[in-house]
Amino acid sequence: MTNLITAQWGRLACRLGALAALGLAATTCGAVRLDPDGMGQVLIYPYYTVRNGNQTVYTVTNHTDRHKVLQVVMSEGRNGREVLGFNVFLAPYDSWSATTFSMDGDKAFLMPGDASCTYPQFDMDMLPDGRGYTSLVTFRFNGLYRDAGPANSDRTREGYISIFEMGTLIPDSPPALAVTPGANGLPPNCSSLVDAYNATYWLQDKKAYMTNPTGGLSGEAMVLNVAQGTVMSYRATALADFRVDPADVPQGSRATVVDHIMPGVAIASLSGAVSDPATGFAAATIDLPNRRQELLYPRERAIDAVSAVLAADAVNINYVSDSSIGATTDWVVTFPTRPFYTDQARVGSTPIKPFTSLYPTAGGNESTAAMPVPYSLRDRAGRRIPVAVGTNEVVDLRFNTQVIAVAPSTTPVPTAGRPLGSALAGRLQLVAGGNRDGGWMTLDFLRYQDGATTANRSLRPAEDGTVMLGLPAIGFAAVNYVNAAAAPGVLANYSMANPQRRTQDCRRNTVSCK
Repeated sequence: MTNLITAQWGRLACRLGALAALGLAATTCGAVRLDPDGMGQVLIYPYYTVRNGNQTVYTVTNHTDRHKVLQVVMSEGRNGREVLGFNVFLAPYDSWSATTFSMDGDKAFLMPGDASCTYPQFDMDMLPDGRGYTSLVTFRFNGLYRDAGPANSDRTREGYISIFEMGTLIPDSPPALAVTPGANGLPPNCSSLVDAYNATYWLQDKKAYMTNPTGGLSGEAMVLNVAQGTVMSYRATALADFRVDPADVPQGSRATVVDHIMPGVAIASLSGAVSDPATGFAAATIDLPNRRQELLYPRERAIDAVSAVLAADAVNINYVSDSSIGATTDWVVTFPTRPFYTDQARVGSTPIKPFTSLYPTAGGNESTAAMPVPYSLRDRAGRRIPVAVGTNEVVDLRFNTQVIAVAPSTTPVPTAGRPLGSALAGRLQLVAGGNRDGGWMTLDFLRYQDGATTANRSLRPAEDGTVMLGLPAIGFAAVNYVNAAAAPGVLANYSMANPQRRTQDCRRNTVSCK
């Protein structure tokens, strides 16, 4: 309770200070930031897949005493186009889960795992046991929306997920009563929300019975393969204070930054950050090793605030790829904000910093989206593992989400036989000799080749001229061991997902922030 009171008084003091300084102190009032404890208003799950016999189960939990209205957005991995969007309603301290799976054919499907209210409801398609589900859709990369990637359902089979808190419900209001579980654990009136969107209060006023987001969401996911006995589980990346109003004291008492969206009409996005509705600015808080940076971005570049907190000049993982123990490592790397900088349908003919290549529209060649990224491999003794003569230490990261398959030796590694079985796999160069059976690997997001010149990647400058270096990325290493000697006739798999590590830096007037 003390922390909550302190936070509310901090918001009030911040607001008064901002007024006294004619707005100059606004950058410290509720800036977008990564929450180290994994709780916030926005959750980003870097990977889902239904390939290779996998299912992906993901969960969101409300840790507060407020009713939440959420939007879930699933995006395919090539260009980040949406393949499903729907709203979820959580009662206080409620959780919701869903499973992404496949059946015969190349389609991917989603099935809710509990009775929490959703809009639309999942009742059009039913499994024999009565559970409802829906298919992931292709229209965002078909017809008028066609880009250079495939237009079939197979494209929906892997990607990433974002969950946005759009607002909270006023206690004891009609929608709050409709979604609050009764003695039987079931919400009493989910169908009334259909009327609300199509005939009554939310058709007339999308903010009716709603107040601002308050955060306190957490998320987890696991990539599960029943046949192989593998589970790769990870925690969602959480953005706190994504949409805030410094005058909203106590938080959730106004409706000034409610962003309630009806699925099918629009989609919530990472470009919706706001730190003060009076100015429209979006602020970002970045905790560097020796200092805290508070950066301010104008309304039209709110996406840069999110990219700033996700930015890394380098990321690294430990890996093991030892065929003698059946060990493999797949490195999932996702750029959640990339479409706002590279999707030609959004940005036009020129990519926006820090990215350097476009994902083209229909008629273009997807290979032009290639983004060569330098990397380095070291063995367990810290020695550099060189690549073969005539090659360079670069890996092509052309997609929003890709899986780097770390090869176990001097031969290219196939996708088959690896737990994730990704079709968006990046390939490392052959090594000069010996094995790369274990050690650690780094991706250099800072350097790139601009013609014959080596240049540095950086975001567009904040209002004070500060530029964050590198690329906005999240991800994890999926490691699997196969034990063929566990017991007679038994093949045992031991799997884990370890989050990638990062380093951050920025420049102001060419001087490092470190």
